Amino acid sequence: MQTFDLDTWTQKAADLLKGNRIEIDGYRYTAPSFDIVDFGRRDYANQFMLDSCFHAIAWAQIDPVMARDELLSLVSRQVKNGPDAGMIPHCNYWLGGASWLWGQDDRSSITELPLIATAAWLVHQYDDRRDFLEAIYTPMCAYHDWFERRRDFDGDGLVSLIHPWEGGGDALPRWDKPMKLDSFSHIAGRDARLALAQQITKYDGDARALGEAGWFSVEPMDYNAVRVADMEAMAKIAEALGKPEDAEMWERRIDRVRHAFQAKMIIQGRPYDLAGLDEQPILQDSAGQFTTLFGGMLTRAQADGLVRQLQEKRFWTPYPITTTPTDDVTFDAKIYWRGNVWPCVNWLIYRGLRRYGYDDLADELAERSMTLLEQSGFREYFHPITGEGLGGEQFSWATLMVAMATSTARKVSEARD
Repeated sequence: MQTFDLDTWTQKAADLLKGNRIEIDGYRYTAPSFDIVDFGRRDYANQFMLDSCFHAIAWAQIDPVMARDELLSLVSRQVKNGPDAGMIPHCNYWLGGASWLWGQDDRSSITELPLIATAAWLVHQYDDRRDFLEAIYTPMCAYHDWFERRRDFDGDGLVSLIHPWEGGGDALPRWDKPMKLDSFSHIAGRDARLALAQQITKYDGDARALGEAGWFSVEPMDYNAVRVADMEAMAKIAEALGKPEDAEMWERRIDRVRHAFQAKMIIQGRPYDLAGLDEQPILQDSAGQFTTLFGGMLTRAQADGLVRQLQEKRFWTPYPITTTPTDDVTFDAKIYWRGNVWPCVNWLIYRGLRRYGYDDLADELAERSMTLLEQSGFREYFHPITGEGLGGEQFSWATLMVAMATSTARKVSEARD
């Protein structure tokens, strides 16, 4: 295995995260990518939920206090009143400016990948603070209750998304049909997502009404897997807070989701998304299938088959893992989410491989991810064939690759001891 100077890379990651840190209104968070010139704004100057969760995970090894602040700033903007009480927005506009899109100035009207409790529990491993867990637990209870109240139409535990932004992978080919994009282009995709956001505002975020009107409504396999992992973290937090009955409640909710996942989302041995209120399968291979490992959604036989698929050249590219297989007609390595390598996706799959005991493959994924950093630096995403850095520069969540390598090095050291 190739060796990396992890001390140097950890310092580089710390410098990047500190450079992208923003303090405002008594809170601190890390912008995905930000050039600070008199607090000038760019597209990535706002606080995005998914990014902040990953930033907290990266911060945990560097500065646990900042990691806690990152997550506390997220939950501070939780919706307090109305039908969406309990929802945590996918974007906090700390400087305002959201009214043109969402009809309110300081936050979006949708959520994002629920990873806050997972991140909080990982941060807790580096710095044991009961008060922090308590501050996260209560709002996260309301958040998961909101999912079941507003996004689970048939009560099976599987939740729906009303916008591709909620899943993190904005322009994935999986969303083309639900977005009614017969002919995809970067501009057409962007315009469709903006138009959908305006419809969400028009319908006041009512997911059922949007679905009945024919707008985007998808139960994603990977999203539901990540939510299960988040509820697993909630069960652990409940135990740590001396709430055993709560922990049992979370386990029951997890079992319900996993049962529905197996009954509805496993088709010919592989997981797939479900589209529309009638839950029609989206039979399209993608890296989202491998993310289901993260939530422990698969039997051993299913996981074995999926990992064999992962190692096929169409996914396990020279710089893995491409989000869209290279033999798919929609694959385009240079277009946003159409077949790139994303640090956040690699981290989720890395953790999933560890969960199922595929340690050698997880080690190799961490090593190849670090190779991307050494070649192209901290970029938003990468070309799976050449390793070219793409998208935003000095991108905060690329520090996850250092976290992966550090975790791998720690496990190797523990095994030797």
